[in-house]
Amino acid sequence: MAQTILEMAKDLVMAQINAGRVSPEELHTRLQKAYTSLLELQTKEEAGGRVMSGHVDGSARPPMNWKKSIRKTTVICLECGATFKQLSVRHLRDHDLDPRSYRHKHGIPRTQPLAARDTTAIRKQIVQRSRPWEKAPTFMKAHASKAKVGAGDKSRAPK
Repeated sequence: MAQTILEMAKDLVMAQINAGRVSPEELHTRLQKAYTSLLELQTKEEAGGRVMSGHVDGSARPPMNWKKSIRKTTVICLECGATFKQLSVRHLRDHDLDPRSYRHKHGIPRTQPLAARDTTAIRKQIVQRSRPWEKAPTFMKAHASKAKVGAGDKSRAPK
């Protein structure tokens, strides 16, 4: 019986690990890349296309929905398929993009973080604990003026 694409990808990566070319820490990333490459080859084969020198003719890979690219622990770059905890400006610059143009190109809302959901949650907790808005000069000035007004009202109150 023929192997599934996932089994083929696993066998390829395990062979690389056994040969000492890949460390076990890189297993997940390599497995994803091998699986994606095999899917591309299968799609092209089913479409009747030719494979030349290891590259698939035509488009590199089928487009991925941006919602599926943002996962719990990783985010997948929709340009190259690499996985990260967050898409940095430095990485996007490699694709001649900035976060704004990346979002626009892939239809991602401007308020959507380009980071894994866990990473975003941790950052949100840190901000909630540190409460930086309370340290802002405008916040402090507004509360100081409210305190003065409140103190003035108490002195006028009947006894």
